[in-house]
Amino acid sequence: MVCAPFFLSYPTQSNQVLTIYFKGFFYFTPVVAVLLGELAGHWLHDLAGRIFMRRNGGVLEPEARLSVIWLSTPFMISGLVLIGFCLENGYHYMITSLAWGLYVFGIMITTVAISSYNLDCYPEGSGEVGAWLNQSRTLGGFVISYLQVRWAKAGGTERSFGVQAAVVLFVFGIVIFLQIYGKRLRTWSGRLHFKTN
Repeated sequence: MVCAPFFLSYPTQSNQVLTIYFKGFFYFTPVVAVLLGELAGHWLHDLAGRIFMRRNGGVLEPEARLSVIWLSTPFMISGLVLIGFCLENGYHYMITSLAWGLYVFGIMITTVAISSYNLDCYPEGSGEVGAWLNQSRTLGGFVISYLQVRWAKAGGTERSFGVQAAVVLFVFGIVIFLQIYGKRLRTWSGRLHFKTN
């Protein structure tokens, strides 16, 4: 969603002819990144859980789910920064494709970690947790696509994608906070009490 407005009308260099076939193959990059993210994420999440359980006497706390975000955040940040530079400076389309793939790969791993963490924290509210997560992803994804082109034209893609990378880094700080204080916050807030009758 973040990159789509730009890639629909990607500027060509004199030696690059962007045919309909090129655009089709170019959009194949996120498909490959999603598959790689799903594959790597499957093994990473299981590995993180096993390591955490081995260190904590067989107990798996929800905060263990967040540890894989340490690995996925650099992919997202480098992908966003590189996309900004590629679009601003007209780098070769293969570098732009690589940057897009890095971002998508990182976001796939992060999305599963955040969903798993929230569902492990509040298993009795799985429907509500899923609804809030989907609502936030939908709003964030659609809102940025409406603002992105004007924002990039006003300040350049280096700046707009750089700011988005900074937001990713800031949110990673929230992840670190949750890894340290998450269990205490859950204990303090108590269980969810939904009226079911």
